[in-house]
Amino acid sequence: MIAQSTRRFSKLRAVAATATLMGVLAACGSSSTTEQPAGSSGGDGPFKVGVVALDATQITALNERKAAQEKMKSLGWETTEINSDGDPAKAISAMQNLVQSGVNALIVQTYTPDQLAAGLAAAKAANIPVFSTAGGEAGSEQAGAVELVAAAAVNDKVIEAIKDKPKVELLQLRYTPGAPCRSRAEDLDAKLEGLTNVNVTRQEVKIPGGEQSAQEATAAWLQAHPDDGETHFVIWPCFSEAAIGAISAEKQAGRGPYELYTWDISKPAIQAIKEGYATGVLWIQVDKAGEQIVDLIQEWRDSSGSWQTKNVTAPSVLLTKDNIDQTLQENPELNS
Repeated sequence: MIAQSTRRFSKLRAVAATATLMGVLAACGSSSTTEQPAGSSGGDGPFKVGVVALDATQITALNERKAAQEKMKSLGWETTEINSDGDPAKAISAMQNLVQSGVNALIVQTYTPDQLAAGLAAAKAANIPVFSTAGGEAGSEQAGAVELVAAAAVNDKVIEAIKDKPKVELLQLRYTPGAPCRSRAEDLDAKLEGLTNVNVTRQEVKIPGGEQSAQEATAAWLQAHPDDGETHFVIWPCFSEAAIGAISAEKQAGRGPYELYTWDISKPAIQAIKEGYATGVLWIQVDKAGEQIVDLIQEWRDSSGSWQTKNVTAPSVLLTKDNIDQTLQENPELNS
C-alpha cells in the first residue's frame, strides 16, 4: 500500500513538473515573439502621441502645436496634451504621466535635454521615443528635433546696426528657461564681446505673462536711461510677445520708436513693423515646424529599428518694412 502510494505521488510530481516546465517555455516563447518597443507601430489600436506644451498662451508654441495636432489627426493618431506652464519641473512630471498612460511617442516643446533628464529617463525605460521642438538639437536620449533658435539671422543684424555707433544702450528681454531664448541670448552676448560702445541691460521676462513683464521691464529701463539725443537705443526681446510689451512701454513713455529686433510673427508684430516700432522680426514658420515634427515621428515609425537621431531646421524669413507688404500678399494667412 505504501509502495503504491509512493509510486502514484511520484507520477503526479513528474506530471506537475512537466506542466511547469511547459508553462515556462511557453512564457519564454511568447516574450521573444511578441515583445515590441512601446512606441512601435505594432499592436492593436491607434498610434498615441503625448504632447508636453510650453504654455497655453505663448502664440508661437500654440501655433506650432495646432499644426502638429492637425497633421496627427489626419494620420489617425490619438494625442494627449499637457501644459507645462513654462516650468521644466512640470514638463518632467507631464512626461512621466504620459509615459505611464501608455503613449507610443512624446513631443516636448522648448526645453533642452539637460532640463528634462528625469523625464527622458522615464521615456527611455519604457522604450518611448522623445521628439523636441524649439529645444535646440536633439540630445543623445532623444529621437529627433526641429530647431527653431535661428539666433544669427537676427543677432547679426543687431551687431551690424550698433557696432559703429559711438554710444549704445541695449535692452535684452530674456527668458532663460526656454531653450530658444537662452541660445539666442548666448549668441548675442558672444557677439557683443569687445564692443565697448555698448551698455547692455539684461532683464528676465515671465511665461505666462511675457507681454506684461516685458512692458514693466522696458518702462523701468526707459526711466533709467533718458534720451539725451546722442545715445542709440536698441531693444532686443527674444520673442514677439515680449516685443509687444516693450513697444507698449515706449508708447506710454512717449519715447521711440527705437530699433527693435525679435523673433516670431503675430498680428501685433506685423502692425509694429508697419508702424516702424519693429525693425526686424524673424518669421519662423512654426506651422511648417509642427508638420516637420510629425514627419520625423512618421519616419521613425517606418525605420524598422534602424533609426538614428535626426535634426531638422524650421524655415524662416526676416521681415522688415521693405518686405512686409509683399510677404503678406504672398501669405495672407499671416493676417488671420
